Amino acid sequence: MATTAGPARSAGVPAGAPDGSGSATDDVAPTEAAPFGVDPLRGVRPALTQASVERLFAILIAVAAVGYGAVYAPAVVRQLPWLDPVWGPVAAAVLGASFVAVGVSAFAQRFAQVAQIVCALLFLVVLVTWPLTVREPIPDSQYPWPWWFLTVGSTAAAMGFAPWRATVYTALVPAVYVVVRLTPLGGDAGASAVLQGVYSAILSGAVLVIAVLLRRAAAAVDAAQATAVRRYSLAIREHATEVERVQVDAIVHDSVLTTLLSAARADTPEAKALAARMARNAIDHLGAAAADLPGEAPPVTVHDLRVRITDAVGALAAPVRLRDAPVGGLRMPATIADALASAALQACVNSVQHAGGAGVERWVRVEQRGGAVHVEVGDDGAGFDLAAVPAARLGVRRSIIERVQAVGGTAVVASNPGAGTRVRLEWHPEVSA
Repeated sequence: MATTAGPARSAGVPAGAPDGSGSATDDVAPTEAAPFGVDPLRGVRPALTQASVERLFAILIAVAAVGYGAVYAPAVVRQLPWLDPVWGPVAAAVLGASFVAVGVSAFAQRFAQVAQIVCALLFLVVLVTWPLTVREPIPDSQYPWPWWFLTVGSTAAAMGFAPWRATVYTALVPAVYVVVRLTPLGGDAGASAVLQGVYSAILSGAVLVIAVLLRRAAAAVDAAQATAVRRYSLAIREHATEVERVQVDAIVHDSVLTTLLSAARADTPEAKALAARMARNAIDHLGAAAADLPGEAPPVTVHDLRVRITDAVGALAAPVRLRDAPVGGLRMPATIADALASAALQACVNSVQHAGGAGVERWVRVEQRGGAVHVEVGDDGAGFDLAAVPAARLGVRRSIIERVQAVGGTAVVASNPGAGTRVRLEWHPEVSA
């Protein structure tokens, strides 16, 4: 039977790895800053955010205010002879100044809401005081000049006020306009005044609905982005904790437990000397794993990886034959090489300890296949049943599968009782990128 571990979503994570002399080679590759690949928020700017919507509203109302003011300014001037000589020009000038302020606020976002509110309130004052502004009824061929700016006032209210205040304003302004138009000084428009009021209410209501919906959608986008950032930060912390756990488990199994087992079985002076040397290496390994900093180790070639694995397995109690295989010029981060070399060495150690005696053939093959690195460790020994391995045993799960998985590789362990064991390790740069 076989067990397979797929690639993790990270690269450049620490993995403890003893080299041929048992010294520490734990390093963290600087090839990736984020533990799950490139940060999904990096370089991503949502098209719809609260700030972008408010900026868009400020620009639209500025264009409308300045544009309508410029287009209808001559018509306003032509109506001045029928208006109060003081309040008529003052009202027109003050409202025109508020339009200019709204236009300028498009370039000074922090003043936009204040300018919009002032514009809306001034327009309401001008509309309500219209009967007091007119000295003589204007010609039937003309509308009272506030009519031309009714949409500007309602839009400014929709942009500047809270939704409920903007709703009251949107309903109030057309009603006031209808009342003004029904008076003799407003032109005594009759049914046409009601139609104009309904038209204005529909248009202003549509603007208000669009503004409210866009703001709510933008707020939802901002909230979703903030939630994504929080979840990503939490995932980073959880991932770091998991990687540290895998690293510690692997170091403990590879260095500490192996040293203790060798010391327990040492019954000759040579074996005792080897156990003592392994103990010193294990201590150095643990100390170096705690002191290593990211980015200190240069990339490693496939040839260097093969030499490293060959040197490491050469110190084992049973011979492990290196099988010829092509190696190219592919270079990998040091942390990837650490993980592959450590997993391969652990597979060889497991074979020496459990596969059988001198009659068992053991081999290791390191090769480059296209853009990928493949490492195979195998033997024709006793084999075992993976399903029967207790969960407390760390050798296969921690030191081989999870170690390779943590750097974006895959590990396949295939074995059956009496049929030997194959451990296949693979790493693709594009998968870990």
